[in-house]
Amino acid sequence: MRELIRPTVIALAGLSALVLTKDMLGFSDLVINRGFGLSAVATIAFYELLPLLSQTLPFAVLVGALVGLGRLTSDFEILSMEAAGISGRRLVDPVCTYTTALMVIGLLLSLFAAPWATRSLTATLQRMATENPGLSLRSGTVYDFSQVKMVAREVSARGDQLRGVLLWIPEPGQIIFAERGELIPLNTKTTQLALYDGVMLPAPPQRNEETRFGTYYHTLQESPAPPQKEVELLAGAPIGELRTIITTASDPRTALRAQVEWQRRIAYPAAAIAFGLLAVALVVVSRRFSRAAGGVSGLIATVVYYGLTQLGEGLIYAGLVAVWCGVWAPNILVVFFALLLLWPRGRWIVLSHKASRDSTTGAEHAQARPIPPIGRYVLQRYVARQYLPLLLLSLGLLFVGYLLVDVLERLQWFARHQASAFDVLRFYGARSPLLLSRVLPMALLLATALTVSLLSANREITAMRACGVAVARALTPIPLIAALFIPGSFWLNEEIVPQTNAHADQLKDEEIKNKGPEADLKRQMIWYQDNTHLYQATQLNPKLGEAQGLSIYELGENGLPISRTDARVARHVGNGVWELTDPVRIGISDQGLQILPTTSQAQLCEAPSTTLDTMHLNARQLTTAIRDAEASGYDAAPYRVDFHTKLAAPVACFLLPTIALFFAITGPPFPGPATTILVSSGLGVGYILLSGVSTSLGYGAILPPVLAGWGPALLLAVLALVLASRNR
Repeated sequence: MRELIRPTVIALAGLSALVLTKDMLGFSDLVINRGFGLSAVATIAFYELLPLLSQTLPFAVLVGALVGLGRLTSDFEILSMEAAGISGRRLVDPVCTYTTALMVIGLLLSLFAAPWATRSLTATLQRMATENPGLSLRSGTVYDFSQVKMVAREVSARGDQLRGVLLWIPEPGQIIFAERGELIPLNTKTTQLALYDGVMLPAPPQRNEETRFGTYYHTLQESPAPPQKEVELLAGAPIGELRTIITTASDPRTALRAQVEWQRRIAYPAAAIAFGLLAVALVVVSRRFSRAAGGVSGLIATVVYYGLTQLGEGLIYAGLVAVWCGVWAPNILVVFFALLLLWPRGRWIVLSHKASRDSTTGAEHAQARPIPPIGRYVLQRYVARQYLPLLLLSLGLLFVGYLLVDVLERLQWFARHQASAFDVLRFYGARSPLLLSRVLPMALLLATALTVSLLSANREITAMRACGVAVARALTPIPLIAALFIPGSFWLNEEIVPQTNAHADQLKDEEIKNKGPEADLKRQMIWYQDNTHLYQATQLNPKLGEAQGLSIYELGENGLPISRTDARVARHVGNGVWELTDPVRIGISDQGLQILPTTSQAQLCEAPSTTLDTMHLNARQLTTAIRDAEASGYDAAPYRVDFHTKLAAPVACFLLPTIALFFAITGPPFPGPATTILVSSGLGVGYILLSGVSTSLGYGAILPPVLAGWGPALLLAVLALVLASRNR
């Protein structure tokens, strides 16, 4: 059992770190700019960790068991057991005992700790939103407060000071523009919005009046945070409350979801035993098994198990199978497959002398074979051959691991919207470039640590030093190969990721979330084309290219409207041009409203969005956004931070593996393989956290945008130079 504990803990920590490290990027903004202390962030991280552990523990058991048993196989310990007459099936007893103990821990997490943490996390976030109503506000994004829509062109780092504010009030039908705004919390449900120096316009068709004001107050009835979904409420429900919902819920769908949640809380931890049995079966029937094969097999089995889980839940909600059958089917199939592998008795004892005969024959041939001439750069070519396979393995493992964590996070979301397997495949097909861009620097770092550790474990680095060979020169292919990935990473982040990420969000919003005859219909849309025009439509269908009740506002330098064009209907005719039906243009000034000449066409683009996400923009588009914002007098610092961060990100592909390489060969005393891998893992996590903190400091105007974007890369470069100087 000792062989299983360590890889299980490492797998559990790795899967958990992938999620928490990603979330810590947002947590740093809460501490630096939103006014919350480290204790609040630590509390949120703890509440997120408990449900995460309950979800990832069975998969960590699978990976840990496969890696641990793979070590026993690669070191011929299982072969020695079988040679001594101990059957391979005897491994089932200790492995099942180990997985049963972890299943009990998983049940405690799933039944008690995870629901409590979910409820506590919800309460903590609600309290934080009450203390700071602008917690989730971002510039250029439209927020809905009980049908009242608000958007600001500039949001302060803390989120309470706004500039270029638009407020749309459906009753009595008013649109308010203001140069400045301020959010003032009143209680847990209401927030007061104070607007300064603005103009109030009636919604069409009333076009004959305007009201200018110095100060205007409006009470926002709800937080901009979306209400908690039913699935999230069920995930946080205690056992007794969940059982009550199952028996007393008036809505059959609610009762069905509660049953699924109840069965899942038991089935997930029980999967640990099924995975342990599967690990023994895979190791016993395989003649060649290793730690690496165990890790890869564990990730593949996890992806297959997830697919079976999705299939089972889809069959449940389609009414084709019972709840217990759909939830427990993946576990049953895993156990059945494991027993099927273990059934042939002839595979339980594997005794073969082929290895010894082959080695003897190989030795004879080696004596007879002439020694080939030694060419140039032999060591460098050897290191490159060692590095490239490990790089592909690291990239595959990290990509699948990151994909797995992302899938686990969205599992309930897919089930809630009844996404089909084809929808999920399309979504992750579009999201894969983003995941690849995130794991690429970490894969280069991990491959470097593994390569140097392997050379060190085989005493090859010691042999180089004994022969007077400069180790840094022999390992030169590693940083050279890493440097070749810099232009590829830049091209991926610049050309591919913005487009595919926008496509993934479109699939999520339009094809997975919204299903039905009006899935593509958007009501009361407000969006910006640039800093000089704002558009509003009572009804918009981007897929059909048609808008109802369209209003186009031309904005002045102070963010207030100087004209408005109203059209009963607008239809897309191509190249982002829309044909307006019955257009009327009105001039807006201190002297009042007046009719102005207009045209029957407008440039609206093809698919307007209510959210300005810089992840959808490349460097050129960010440059345009910066220029437009500064031309209108708004602060473009957040855009500049994102611009420099995008430019600096590919450099990590070279700096991270270079630092790991120099650290591994620095001495004496020289670090061991375990120390090298541990320090490299800490380096990767530290770089991600440092990037998040630096970006938050840039958003808060504490650091200049250039330093906020390039600061982490500069620190890595300094660290690499320091380590390089010690290896001279």
